[in-house]
Amino acid sequence: MGDTIYIKGFINEDPEFHCWKHMKDLIGFPTKVCLIRNSKIYVTHPILDVVNFNEDCVNYEVIDNGNLIHNKKLNEEEQEELKLNKVQEKLLRILNKFQNGDIDVDFIENAIGGLDKFFNLLTKNNLLGYIDPFSSDWDDYQNQLFYLFYENDSSFVWTIVDKFISDVTKIGNDYYFDTSPAELAGFFNTGYRSEMSRDTIESILQGEHDMNFWDVTDDVYRDVYTELTNENKQLVNERIVLELRDMKTIGTDTKLLEEIAREQGRNDVELTDDVISRVLGDDDTIEYLINKELYDVRSDLYSLYSGCYEGTLINEWYKSLMGELIGSVIDNGEIDEYSYKKQSFDKDGNKVSRTFYGTRYKATNCIYNVVSEWLNDNKDCNGTYCDTIIYFGSYERLYSDLIDDGSRESLRVPRLDEYPDYREVNSCVNGNIGDYF
Repeated sequence: MGDTIYIKGFINEDPEFHCWKHMKDLIGFPTKVCLIRNSKIYVTHPILDVVNFNEDCVNYEVIDNGNLIHNKKLNEEEQEELKLNKVQEKLLRILNKFQNGDIDVDFIENAIGGLDKFFNLLTKNNLLGYIDPFSSDWDDYQNQLFYLFYENDSSFVWTIVDKFISDVTKIGNDYYFDTSPAELAGFFNTGYRSEMSRDTIESILQGEHDMNFWDVTDDVYRDVYTELTNENKQLVNERIVLELRDMKTIGTDTKLLEEIAREQGRNDVELTDDVISRVLGDDDTIEYLINKELYDVRSDLYSLYSGCYEGTLINEWYKSLMGELIGSVIDNGEIDEYSYKKQSFDKDGNKVSRTFYGTRYKATNCIYNVVSEWLNDNKDCNGTYCDTIIYFGSYERLYSDLIDDGSRESLRVPRLDEYPDYREVNSCVNGNIGDYF
């Protein structure tokens, strides 16, 4: 008796029930052999007090005293580290009695000077590993204890995330925030000083915002046609030729048309192929035709320009909003879209498999910062009336709590441009003109 056993994990991924029930709370922590009876070995347990040790279901290490067969001999240096001095033994006795319910915090207060001092002594004497911070014994002190474990080993953040944060998924070595545009919009402060509602922010992040612009230009020739590449102007000119041929004649509203009418001895202009060629070489006449005469050409150019104008502006707004989220809520703006199957029932009560879709963003650094910041902000809040990470259960709610009661502020709605970058609009028009001409 008295040996220390280090249980590293289950031998099988799906252990039998009693093995799982007895050993799951001991994984990763040292435990003591406290009883050997009828060739059965019993070890201490943080919840069940004493349990039968089943060496056939777990991987473990143990100091051999003739009573146990061990998987791996510890070297002399490791054995030396496991030898406890009198102070360590005393602290462990108090810890075990507390975890077994034999003493309470008042006893620790009187014997050692408080729980804070007790924790400090355990840390100083390398005994923190004997505490299971997830045990119900420590429910009233979870915030303090979680922070202590984090302070002792910063990677403890990821243990918390893996156990309790439901909207975070680990993929490889990275962590992803499983979220939606509605949740992301909720991180912004849309109070009375903001000109943009959360619904609007959501629709922009969703890519479904409809701005319903009217009169984005009052001169299609100037703002659209003149900005086309020569190749794209030729596409429009081919449509102009077809429409002019259908018209047969046209009025004399430009100098060139007046000149051609005089040459033809007419009050109007007969649109022959030769005349149409002359018209295409005159900028003033082309401007007149597009802005005044050729409705279909003007309408298509306007629709193309309006779509690019709106799309470019919304894209710039999207980038501005994402710029506030990146570095605070998520690590970057790359969307990981995924699908998953879920069992449900149809109207006839038959079990069916349905496909659902979700979006997530890489947020490893932000998640670490938020969890560690929350631990620091709440380390001194213990007891029945203190909220815990387990209570919140999600990254989104944990972040929101930092905004409501912690050290963070909700994200400001950035100043959004009133007009799009004309260079981006022109690029869009030239890139998509083939959809219209």
